[in-house]
Amino acid sequence: MADTFESRSPFESRETQVEKKETKESELTPEERAAATKERAELLVKEVRTSKSMMKNILIHISQVKSLIKQIRAQLKLASQHDEDDTESTEQDKKKVFQLKQKIAEYRQELLAMKEELIRAEIIELQTTEPELSEADCEEKARHIVLQLITDIEQDE
Repeated sequence: MADTFESRSPFESRETQVEKKETKESELTPEERAAATKERAELLVKEVRTSKSMMKNILIHISQVKSLIKQIRAQLKLASQHDEDDTESTEQDKKKVFQLKQKIAEYRQELLAMKEELIRAEIIELQTTEPELSEADCEEKARHIVLQLITDIEQDE
């Protein structure tokens, strides 16, 4: 019975949710569009951080596996020429790390592409939450917030 259900990764489910939201965006007010844009950016930031965390854990795992293999080979007195051989498990882990790096790069590109839209969304939010700020101050503060978000993503490496 489990074969009849289509399995989707959590990322695919989130992606379809985002696509549904994007189709509704044309019917939204500027404030709602700004909120939706900001929500998408937050989702991308979360995905980048999660992917980076997974990648770090996988790299640690690869290191541990290689270390254990070396210890076992030393105990069995195998030739050191095999030290560089990777097991199937570490190969799969390396492949996963590569895929995660690609995802992170895609998310970064999407965030950078959304930069001006995010700034506009921040300006709208600042005009609502801090009406005492001038238009120039709102724009400056919004640019600072968005640039800080992008910088934080870059520094998480």
